[in-house]
Amino acid sequence: MNWEAISAIGEIIGAAAVTLTLIILVFQIRHSTRTMAESNRLERASALDRHSDTISRWRGRLMENEDLARIWLAGRRDEELSEVERIRLNNLWIDFANLQRANFVRANTVGEAGLAIQAATSIAAEKNQSETFAREWNQGRPWHELASPEFVSKVEEESDKMQNRPDNPYTVGGQ
Repeated sequence: MNWEAISAIGEIIGAAAVTLTLIILVFQIRHSTRTMAESNRLERASALDRHSDTISRWRGRLMENEDLARIWLAGRRDEELSEVERIRLNNLWIDFANLQRANFVRANTVGEAGLAIQAATSIAAEKNQSETFAREWNQGRPWHELASPEFVSKVEEESDKMQNRPDNPYTVGGQ
């Protein structure tokens, strides 16, 4: 055997090894892409479930506790509240705003723009319905801006859209 033949055989074996490696790499990339897509679908489903769950738990507090429901309604109607009721309403509002901010961030993280808008719109709707809730929003706004300036911007954007609609049911005093 001469060295040229051995060299040619070595090159053929090397080329076959490189080709086989590339084929295996293609299959691994395809598998990884499918796995990533499945993971993204599961994350989105989880975000949807979490969004619904947080809202249901918050609303459940109002349904299960008549005093809290009365306080929330009094805030919506801009009625006079006792000092204790104001504290309770303030904490209800903070919980509501925080859960919607978390829903907004989570929805944007997994690419669910509709859910993100829904979270911001729910705050905007409440804020536009009541001077009490507008005041609560304005008091907590700096804290929300620290955590998520995008959320605050979206709430304000949705609030402005609502106020500019002629058939808007979400304005203070229905105006």
